[in-house]
Amino acid sequence: MSHVTKEEICDVDGCDKVAERSLNIKKVNETSLILKNPDARSVHLCKDHYKILKKETKGDIPDYLG
Repeated sequence: MSHVTKEEICDVDGCDKVAERSLNIKKVNETSLILKNPDARSVHLCKDHYKILKKETKGDIPDYLG
């Protein structure tokens, strides 16, 4: 029996690369990324857009976590 995995496409407007990460929409809304569907609950991001997200949310770690 084989498992077929569907390749997701990056949800950033104008990007057609294969997504590598899936994140909550709340985290992505804190960045400058423009999404194809802003009403989605989760967002798929390619490697390049995930790097942008990490850079823009770098200092957002709550004080109680470190």
